[in-house]
Amino acid sequence: MNIYDLYRNEDEYTGLNAEAAIRHLAGAIQINTTSYMDIEKIDYEAFDRLHERIKEWYPHIMEHAEFRRLDHSILIKITGSDPALKPALFMAHQDVVPVVKGTEEDWIHDPFSGDVADGYIWGRGALDIKEMLIGELESLEYLLANGKQFRRTLYLAFGQDEEVIGSGAIAIARYLKEHGVELEFVLDEGGRIENGKAYGADITVGSIGMYEKGYADLKLSAESFGGHSSNPFFGTSLGALAKAIAAIVDHPLDNVLPASLRETLRILAPYIKEGPLKEAVRDIDANEQQIIDHYLSHPELNNQIHTTIAPTMISGGSQAGNVMPQHMEAVINFRLAPQDTDAGLLEHCRKLAGKNAQAEFIVANEASRESRFDTLGFHALQNVLSHYFQDIVFVPSVNTTATDARSYEGICDCCMRFGPFLEDEEIKAKGVHGTNERISVRAYLQGIRVLIRMMDETC
Repeated sequence: MNIYDLYRNEDEYTGLNAEAAIRHLAGAIQINTTSYMDIEKIDYEAFDRLHERIKEWYPHIMEHAEFRRLDHSILIKITGSDPALKPALFMAHQDVVPVVKGTEEDWIHDPFSGDVADGYIWGRGALDIKEMLIGELESLEYLLANGKQFRRTLYLAFGQDEEVIGSGAIAIARYLKEHGVELEFVLDEGGRIENGKAYGADITVGSIGMYEKGYADLKLSAESFGGHSSNPFFGTSLGALAKAIAAIVDHPLDNVLPASLRETLRILAPYIKEGPLKEAVRDIDANEQQIIDHYLSHPELNNQIHTTIAPTMISGGSQAGNVMPQHMEAVINFRLAPQDTDAGLLEHCRKLAGKNAQAEFIVANEASRESRFDTLGFHALQNVLSHYFQDIVFVPSVNTTATDARSYEGICDCCMRFGPFLEDEEIKAKGVHGTNERISVRAYLQGIRVLIRMMDETC
């Protein structure tokens, strides 16, 4: 699938200053807003420089909007004429992940060069996610410069630390809640484009994330006396860990078909031409187990219906094959489905681990709330995306990665995760958090068109 073949209506908004939009994204990439768990490493002056560039680049926004800083996060407000309409919020984050040490020489263009070459804009943040941040600003500036009058209040929200702890989005959401704001919809990064073959459909599927799976790291620990391996009468800590890991992996939690995936199947039903799903989707409730079995049998679908279990780390083993280990630890990573709580997961794992291994969470966050898709925001996003991308069916789904959008669930029942900058899959797979991150000029400008139309039609 060539993603660019799916673009259409690229001739719209001819008044958009593409050269300036490209220059502004390049300039934003050149400002190194890398975030770290150790906040002492963060260069907050870089965020200040980015804020000054935003004020300089977008005069119409600065003239018509309220520009507020919460720590180093940004909240921009355009007040609409109809206070009865709930506001819309378009969001992104300012920070980027570090460049992996030792890979600097592998970059074709310096990671903070912002070079424009070979049809691409290069550098850290080009795909994650300064293209959305600058794209939203470009879209709002375009509408204001062309005399757009807003009926619905519109917010732009740019957190400072999505890649680490998300405190910026939490602070913005708290501020809005304290001021009595209830949002019509939120649009953030996320979503995915995939071949429909796993469903037995010959179309491309665009998945709009309506909720996020949770995240938990479970530490298992075990003790044994050690000593010579010739007398393992009491067992070893490694053996205890192996049994506990195997028991947990072999006893997954329940599979559930959430509302978003049921709606996905209803939307895709006319396109499903083969396989067991063709008949099953005619009555989803009656054939739920058959559908779940189909999801479980496909690697592209499997992780959407249950909490995943992935043993990832083990430490403390002996340095010699004939020496029994003493204290050992292992880590299992879980991505929690919305039906599972962290407390329930911990109890489940402790029972399976038994008396010879201890289980405790290092970190645990439950899944976000499943957003509504019978809303103005979701239907508008479906329509706008379909206007600019042909032969893609857009459906509600699960977002398998974390975003700042979950911070707004207390003031919004429609938090959508879909970045409209549809790029070649290989470029995305290697570039997001990887080496030679870049976005094609074509994908960048098409995403801006999506955002302009979304703002125009909903606000």
